[in-house]
Amino acid sequence: MSMFIKLLKLVFILGFSGFLMACGSSDSTEDLAEVEPITPVVEDSVTDPVEPTAPPVAGQILFEQDIAEDITQSTPTEINLPLGLQATLDIEYLGAFRALAGGDSSSDYAVGILGHNPDNNSLFMVGHSHHNSIAEFAIPDEFSLAEEASDILKADVLQEYVSILDKRDIGQQTNRIDGILFYKQNLLVTSEIWYDASGTNKDNLQVFSNPNDLASSAFKGMLQIQGGARSAGYMSKIPANLVSTLGSEYLVGWASNHSITSRYSQGPSLNLFDPQDAVDADIAVDNTVAVQPKMVFPFEDGKQIVADSNEYKLDISPIWGPVSKAKYGFIIPGTSLFMAVGSHGGIHSGIGYKITQDNGNLCGGPCTYEADDNYNYFWLFDVNDMLTAEDPWLVQPISYGKWSHPYDKAGKHNILGASYDDATSTLYMTLSNAGQVGTYDRPPLILAYKVKAN
Repeated sequence: MSMFIKLLKLVFILGFSGFLMACGSSDSTEDLAEVEPITPVVEDSVTDPVEPTAPPVAGQILFEQDIAEDITQSTPTEINLPLGLQATLDIEYLGAFRALAGGDSSSDYAVGILGHNPDNNSLFMVGHSHHNSIAEFAIPDEFSLAEEASDILKADVLQEYVSILDKRDIGQQTNRIDGILFYKQNLLVTSEIWYDASGTNKDNLQVFSNPNDLASSAFKGMLQIQGGARSAGYMSKIPANLVSTLGSEYLVGWASNHSITSRYSQGPSLNLFDPQDAVDADIAVDNTVAVQPKMVFPFEDGKQIVADSNEYKLDISPIWGPVSKAKYGFIIPGTSLFMAVGSHGGIHSGIGYKITQDNGNLCGGPCTYEADDNYNYFWLFDVNDMLTAEDPWLVQPISYGKWSHPYDKAGKHNILGASYDDATSTLYMTLSNAGQVGTYDRPPLILAYKVKAN
């Protein structure tokens, strides 16, 4: 740790008070006891091999190495998987590909939200953050293990970028796409107002009846997924082994991924919902889509995943903090494990607001004191804990940690979105700007991992 940070921590301890990131307010509810963060298990050696074991019925699978300040950078041919994932799942890196398209947008500075289309063996992807558009790309038969982005193969374009959020019948205009789900020849798209200062927007869902031709497809919107910004984000299919137990075939969730954190779940949420309700909805009569929360962490004291997880301070929990983002969540078939993927930061240097970082960068909002104190991350939760918890905010992760990916340059290229193909057990994830090959282009790369039960 740098002398800069040591001195900063001393100043902080003597007089700095945490600055709350929240803008706006949440519904007031009864206070509950604070949930204490989990202390990681300290292993004897960072080099000893770990024999994968099945997760215990109750308890955590945590390794100090997974949150160590220095971790080995993954390369296309040398993958450094977190020990928490090695101990619970069978994971194999498959390779990468590029996804470049034109039309109403481009892949530069892409939002990067993904949605898998099993009919076409393709991926829908959200393009440039200013354009709110979606394109469709064929998934290549093989993936690339090339070191340089310029040598990585490009996916065929099935649909150029098509503007999406301007297609609505009623409701407010949203400006950030959060989730894509292909469902029975329909495409469901969740979205939000990126800077919803009042935190009151409820319009967050559209349905397109012809995913093969988004430009001319009939559409329905805006609908309202219950729970608002706490719920309406990533969507994924619940595996067959848990459908009866949970009583649903699909889940929807989100986290404190954008501005105005008080409107969000302070950690990845999991809500049961039926996409057919959206497909069948008559928006002239009722445009709401019901959800059943199984895990959610409201902003109120005692309900966050970690006490005061929104505060800017030097002591940041390895579970969640002010710059944490969970961009996708899904349940691994054949297990009871819900995985969320995204990014985290500040657990080694802390987080401040509009500070000057150790590299001289002046931040426009919250950021880590050390510029390199940011990383891609994973969280694992046990669905059984959700079923037995007295309240949906009392669930805690059984494992979490840094996840170094090829091309992510120690977390500088963060996870933007993901989608899971249950037929091939493949998890696709976008890495921000990692596909750059020229001076001005900034497209993402799409990485593919095989993720399945041990």
